[in-house]
Amino acid sequence: MSNYIQIFFGSEIDAISLKSKLNDINIYPILKNEINSANLAGFGVPNYLYSHKLFIHKDQYNEACLLIEELKKTSNN
Repeated sequence: MSNYIQIFFGSEIDAISLKSKLNDINIYPILKNEINSANLAGFGVPNYLYSHKLFIHKDQYNEACLLIEELKKTSNN
């Protein structure tokens, strides 16, 4: 995954919401679910609030940052 950058970690609801918004601008992130990964390996997850991660390709980083900044502005109002 050296060609990918983690742009988010948090709850499942927030991760899915951001993934959907990125899909709308033709960015298709990889969603990593630490809960499922831990369950498959036989371990528990200590913090469910930060159990999901989104990764995008390095080429799409600047475009994704613009969207995230816009989302931050609208959520603060």
